[in-house]
Amino acid sequence: MNALTLPTIGTIAQRTIVKGNFTMTVRIAAELMRQHDVNSLLIEDGVQRFIFSIDELLEFLHQGGSANSLLREAPVHLIACIEEGSKVNHALELLEHTGQRYLGVINHAADLVGLISRHDILHSIDPAALMERRVVGDIFARKMPVMFTADWILEDVMHHLRKWDDSIVVVDAGRAIGLITPQHVFDVMMQEQSAQHPLAHYMVSPVITTPINFTLQQAMEQMHEHLLNQAIVVDQQQRVVGLVSQSEMIGYAYGSWINIMQSQAAELHALIASLQQKASGLELLTLKDDLTGLGNRRQFHQQMVAEIDRMRRYHAKPFSLVMFDVDHFKKVNDHHGHLVGDTALRRMGAELNGFTRATDTACRWGGEEFAVLLSSTSLEAAAIFATRFKTLIQNLEFPNGLKITVSAGVGEYVLGESENLFFERVDQALYRAKDKGRNCVELDERQ
Repeated sequence: MNALTLPTIGTIAQRTIVKGNFTMTVRIAAELMRQHDVNSLLIEDGVQRFIFSIDELLEFLHQGGSANSLLREAPVHLIACIEEGSKVNHALELLEHTGQRYLGVINHAADLVGLISRHDILHSIDPAALMERRVVGDIFARKMPVMFTADWILEDVMHHLRKWDDSIVVVDAGRAIGLITPQHVFDVMMQEQSAQHPLAHYMVSPVITTPINFTLQQAMEQMHEHLLNQAIVVDQQQRVVGLVSQSEMIGYAYGSWINIMQSQAAELHALIASLQQKASGLELLTLKDDLTGLGNRRQFHQQMVAEIDRMRRYHAKPFSLVMFDVDHFKKVNDHHGHLVGDTALRRMGAELNGFTRATDTACRWGGEEFAVLLSSTSLEAAAIFATRFKTLIQNLEFPNGLKITVSAGVGEYVLGESENLFFERVDQALYRAKDKGRNCVELDERQ
């Protein structure tokens, strides 16, 4: 694609379509995807077409679903279709409207001839169309990737991999030495291998990293060359300092895109309006968790940076972090279903939002984990907060008469330490709480 022309869907669609049916097992569906090197399976039921993707497979297995379950028991979705002669701007709008990751591609006779994903569209964008002078360090929000040292056990961290675009960076002294992807978890699950080995046993090495002073064009060219979805950003000492996805990079470059598009207003008017609207709401959309309405990791990181800066500049009181984990949440989903599980998480999010002060920041950290940043709060006061909230939750009644409890880890920030070290201390406290039988609060041992 050049700066003046948008490609048609038919020129970039995946033409390999692997079909399945509702009577096959999840394991067989996974093997079909593996054999044909595709990320999705098409299921036709009369005139309706459904899609079962790797993301949905991973989520199903993470939630306790069995690989021997039939596809009718797994999360499959109706797929919207678009004509192969349509431009990519129409595909982007349809993906936004439906909230789906894939579209079916049909010909004039309405026959399905391919599939296309948001990933395919992003990879069709010519890096030369992006800004050449802005560097990665100017635009990324220093969102940190999920990082662990090589001695961590895979089973303890594999819950961080829920989507095909996720990854875990294995680090040593802050430098990336390996990568764990959903493919590794997928292989372990499907081949029934042990997940009890350290990450060093599974990781891919070496890791392709992106220097912080790379231009957007260089970073995008690197992503295209190595088929990367995300850039692991490193500083001059090769230490990992952040993460930026391909879609985020393109989002930050919307202004440049709009200038290009305006020269072709007759063809691209609809896309310009769509991109301008997305650019204005991009920040808000990326700061909230869809299920609970609480902040997400990005918002939490931004607030933590502000708290650290407040301490450094004004010698202010330290702040504390509380990590909550819903106990035995897998059993909740297994015994009551995912809808009840989601309702319980929404209720907990609402309770947590009402329990915190306006100066505090509560977020859904991921899955059944929640994090609360307590501004100007000592370790002792944070422990009281965590204990009171734990008691509140254990006395609530959730749908279907469900009773749940939470475990908590508490820590106080020490000026000068890294975010990762701080989170690691609190995370270790949370693990001790779970090891002691759950439904309890553990304090960071450093204090």
